[in-house]
Amino acid sequence: MPPITLFHYWRSGASWRVRWGLELKGVAHEKVAVNILAGEEKLPGYLAKNPAGYVPALSVEGHPPLGESLAILEWLEENYPRPSFFSGDSFQRALIRQLAETLNAGTQPIQNLDVARLHSEDKAEQARWMHHWMSRGLGVFESLLKRADPGHGKFAFGNEPSLADLCLIPQVYSAHRLNVDMDQFPRCRDIYAHALTQPSCQASHPDRFAPAT
Repeated sequence: MPPITLFHYWRSGASWRVRWGLELKGVAHEKVAVNILAGEEKLPGYLAKNPAGYVPALSVEGHPPLGESLAILEWLEENYPRPSFFSGDSFQRALIRQLAETLNAGTQPIQNLDVARLHSEDKAEQARWMHHWMSRGLGVFESLLKRADPGHGKFAFGNEPSLADLCLIPQVYSAHRLNVDMDQFPRCRDIYAHALTQPSCQASHPDRFAPAT
């Protein structure tokens, strides 16, 4: 495969999804940090890669850069099929996508700091807003897990990480930062704890990429 470069921010949940996906599939790549606190994602050079001005972006030599974490992960799945982000029949694969989109489309955009800032200029109210929508999204995810994986595997679907887990783990990490009580969501809590024991998750964890202080 041609050279691959991931443009990411260390604490971005969407960036972590892709970092973990690359680690799971053992894809050789280069990482380039984008400091969103300094506004680097809004500079012309980065906007040429991702006009939305968000991280992550994936550059594959010979192709236009890709934005949107799930689009990147779907590309990885098609080009590096093993190990797969999906399992089971077509209906189970749809359930995996439903769980992933519950967080990717139904939670993360609403609780994003940009949206919270539009909601209120008060930082305490911003935190309350993010806490509310994050808790709601995790509650929906928890309910769907009961239907999707009644056998209570170590991950969302059985004992191997799927696309749903790639979305869940960064979301729980963010929930901890906002002091969300994860005991309300015991399956999500337990999946998160197990994921953190896995080498691929550890290798992609935000703490490994935090800037030096």
